[in-house]
Amino acid sequence: MNSDVSSKHVLFHELMTTLDSIRRESFYSISSSLQQKMFGLTLRQGTAIAQVRLLMETSPQGIALKTLAQRLQMTVPAASLLVETMVSKGFFERNPNPKDRRAVCIRLSERGMQLYDSVSSRFNEAIDRHTENLTEEELAVLSSIVSKLSFHS
Repeated sequence: MNSDVSSKHVLFHELMTTLDSIRRESFYSISSSLQQKMFGLTLRQGTAIAQVRLLMETSPQGIALKTLAQRLQMTVPAASLLVETMVSKGFFERNPNPKDRRAVCIRLSERGMQLYDSVSSRFNEAIDRHTENLTEEELAVLSSIVSKLSFHS
């Protein structure tokens, strides 16, 4: 195997391990009362909260079920079950789509938004600690790399 390819693979594995470590660190820094609010959420449900929040940046009225399914890399029927569970737990709202009466728009509820904001702030604090030694130039390079990698996904 080409050593350049092998080292690229090792680098990506190290990056994923580092990001996962930061995510875990931010989770464990959450207060016990917030952890109780999160009790019973699976990793997939937590990821769904984050994805709905991110997608709401460009679609504040809510997102289509198909869009969420694509983002979570799951089938539409599986995403539908996930959304149903999240609505019943009070984290999502499901409203009629004003553009298509047969479809619904999925949004975070107030409870879902509060949970996202709390967890996100801990994650951002962890990222700040891990990146405090990066220069502006290094952050610009990281931004460029992320943009290029996101373009191909």
